[in-house]
Amino acid sequence: MKYRKQQSLTQAQLAARVGVSTQAVSKWEQGICAPDITLLPELSAIFDINIDDLFEDE
Repeated sequence: MKYRKQQSLTQAQLAARVGVSTQAVSKWEQGICAPDITLLPELSAIFDINIDDLFEDE
């Protein structure tokens, strides 16, 4: 969530950029599930971070 907010993106905006539902982004942020591995490069590019950084505890 912190990376999404640093980019001033809503859950809906992030979902649209990576082609998933808003509910999927919400579940990622709640720790219910994780993004598909194929989305990790795109997410790291959007957030301008390393893929490893996606797995840091907030």
